[in-house]
Amino acid sequence: MGPGGAEILVYSQYAADLPRFRRVLGAALPDEAIAYASTEAEASAHLPSARVLYGWGFPSGMVKSMPRLQWIQKMGAGVEDVVGGWPFGSSVLLTRTDGRLIAPRMVEYVLCAILRRSLKLHELDELRAKRRWEYVELGSIRNHTVGVAGLGDIGEEIGKALRGLGAKVVGWRRTRAESGAVERTYVGRAELRAFLSASSVLVLVLPLTAETAKLLDEEAFAAVKPGTHLVNVGRGGLVDEGALLRAMDRGQVSHATLDVFATEPLPAAHPFWSDPRVSMTPHLCGPLIPEDVAPHFIENLRAFRAQRALKNLVAPERQY
Repeated sequence: MGPGGAEILVYSQYAADLPRFRRVLGAALPDEAIAYASTEAEASAHLPSARVLYGWGFPSGMVKSMPRLQWIQKMGAGVEDVVGGWPFGSSVLLTRTDGRLIAPRMVEYVLCAILRRSLKLHELDELRAKRRWEYVELGSIRNHTVGVAGLGDIGEEIGKALRGLGAKVVGWRRTRAESGAVERTYVGRAELRAFLSASSVLVLVLPLTAETAKLLDEEAFAAVKPGTHLVNVGRGGLVDEGALLRAMDRGQVSHATLDVFATEPLPAAHPFWSDPRVSMTPHLCGPLIPEDVAPHFIENLRAFRAQRALKNLVAPERQY
């Protein structure tokens, strides 16, 4: 490590992950000066020297104290915590991890959420709790039209998996682009209502931007097909949570499976905690497994050193 600190700072808010990152990166990059931190205090000695920040969950203001910074790579696929106050213009590169490295567990989570409801396993649990032995005709995912909002790396993989199980899958995205994962793509705000009304299961995989914040508001929920199952694995800020509760009261939404929330951790007094119409998990369906995601950074670092183009470059002004 050079005088004054390391050139590469690896920051994870989960301190338990740092030894795993250290093993993977140390084996692949033995000649690099790398520091590891899980708090701003631990990182402080390296802020003046670091040219590269590879991180997750770092304080948004910390990057302003890095005068030599040339490149940030987020460990995850989302960048909304960085681009909102991006202070660098085009002088600092921003990249994200390829969503396909995170997608497999997210695909499994979404499939589990949908199959549990489509097969009516929740009804069987209710019968068991009452000690009642009754026949229930199982449903099928093949009877559903699943709408996937967000057809990026992760949404494409979710769509492919759903179609493989026989579901009809449609998609929604903000701009027009080809997709082989869905049978039909709806584009932009003009086609959002039609997309919502076509879907009996709605899966949100969108990034959070100024355009997508509270995308599902009162007006949007009024357009959804009655009895819709909502699955949100994107960002909590995509949904107006008060509007969701009212949509469930009206029967527009029959159930919500939520891994992300507007405020995290979810406040103890939030009505979701006690609402049987909500299944919830604490933002864990797309874990950043060091052994899965670090190779992407290693490849990009080698490109950075060789002054080649980096993969998964983000345009901060576009917010994704």
